[in-house]
Amino acid sequence: MAYKNFSVVPVGLLLGLTINTAQADDFSLGLTAGWSSKFYKDVDQNKNDLVFPNIDYEAGRFWFHGLSTGYDLLQTPADSISLVGYYLPLSFKAHDSHSPAMRQLKDRRSTLMTGIRYAHESLSIGKFETTLATDALGTSNGLYWSNAWSYPIQLGSFGIEPAVGFNWNDRKFNKYYYGVSSEEAARSGLRKYTPGESVTPYAEVNMNYMLTENWNIYSGARYTLLPNDVKKSPMIVKDSVLSLWTGISYLF
Repeated sequence: MAYKNFSVVPVGLLLGLTINTAQADDFSLGLTAGWSSKFYKDVDQNKNDLVFPNIDYEAGRFWFHGLSTGYDLLQTPADSISLVGYYLPLSFKAHDSHSPAMRQLKDRRSTLMTGIRYAHESLSIGKFETTLATDALGTSNGLYWSNAWSYPIQLGSFGIEPAVGFNWNDRKFNKYYYGVSSEEAARSGLRKYTPGESVTPYAEVNMNYMLTENWNIYSGARYTLLPNDVKKSPMIVKDSVLSLWTGISYLF
């Protein structure tokens, strides 16, 4: 049995989550848990945790994986162009911070991203994906461009997929999630901060193991280096983020 790899959703800052279960016209259901290191200043690490049911399904050109969905406009053995939508869980709740200054800031809300994705996959060079998405709910009105190269290796029931990539955020995206307005600065005592666009590199590894023909377990890790326009924000506590995830699914 062959297994496909799908990047599902960022967790914390950017958590690459790969589910290796469903084939065309198959359906799997599972549970995924993710964790990431501290990101926003004086916010406990457990606020970055995310647990959600994982649904993995393909039917012709339509697919649903985890918290993302899409429709393939073009399908060839090696290439695909898809319309995509996914949930971006990146958020900040002022009352979660222990800092009196941070508690004076406005909340930053998670949102729904929609866009277009191109993917190319071959046995010789692995898999390349590029996705350009915009904030469909008008939360930040920003653009988010993700790029990743990975090389899946299958060893019997065990699969491993190392990957590297980068993500580009425009000014509107960064201003909403990392900026401090004049009003917030006056109210909190934090300095005003207006970031520009940024490029965020990362390295990642995903693993999965088929316990039986139906049960699959998976896990992974991503290390992200924060760019200057993000890590210099008075809201941000570190210059890198480590994200971990694991889960189990059942293939029907």
